[in-house]
Amino acid sequence: MIEVRSAPYMLDKYGLAPSRERGQNFLVDPNVGRKVVAALRLDKEDTVFEIGPGFGAITFGIVDAAARVVAIEYDSGIVSAFRDEYGEVEGLELIEGDAIEFDLRETARSLGARRVIVAGNIPYGVTSPLLRVLIENRDVVSRAVLMIQREVAERLVAGSGGGASALRSVVAFHASVSSLFPVRRTCFHPRPDVDSTVVEVDFEGGVERRADPGLYSDVVHAAFGSRRKMLRRTLAELAASRGVAVGDVERLSGIDLTRRGETLSVEEFEALALALSS
Repeated sequence: MIEVRSAPYMLDKYGLAPSRERGQNFLVDPNVGRKVVAALRLDKEDTVFEIGPGFGAITFGIVDAAARVVAIEYDSGIVSAFRDEYGEVEGLELIEGDAIEFDLRETARSLGARRVIVAGNIPYGVTSPLLRVLIENRDVVSRAVLMIQREVAERLVAGSGGGASALRSVVAFHASVSSLFPVRRTCFHPRPDVDSTVVEVDFEGGVERRADPGLYSDVVHAAFGSRRKMLRRTLAELAASRGVAVGDVERLSGIDLTRRGETLSVEEFEALALALSS
């Protein structure tokens, strides 16, 4: 069993400093690390992609539980320190690169993995782009367990109403999203200004959808583009571009277009997308 070095120890030993620009806050509570690994529900058949392993707070627990782990780390200094400290680790491939640009699909296929599981402690600034990458690669990503900022997690699991968001509506179209457990800010170094939440995004547990994903996304972003405007106005340009009258969209969808986007459920957004495609 590899002894995991703490972030403060590694930062000091290798002369590194956390980057505020990249939102680097390293998990230092081993109990939380164990809970994250348990939440992944791994067996020795699984291939895991870890986003931002840092200094290995959850990496080695995943290595022990899975068949193989591909860890993608953006920071070259961390990659160098990780390799120097731990050397070659059986079942682990550490890659220096940007997870947003990383080819998940091709890497999974090169490993002979039909589906992969994604894990990671995700900085606030890349949460939305990363979720879009996971959606684009949902044919090879079975599920993801992610530690994200609490406020973002609340938006992801919110239903229609004041807490609804474009991000939640798009993710929920493709996956089942659930909040697993909270993580206090005191569990990180340096300590961030907000707490975090671990969420699961399950692409295999989602509802089968009939609408075109691209059109659905267009509908959602049009509806949330101007929160104070009624759907009749926010969807007008999109309807016109498809040669459909707004009145027909209302009739075919059964959705009252005097409503606002934040009041709609995923199913209602889908009904609008289907009406626009008819």
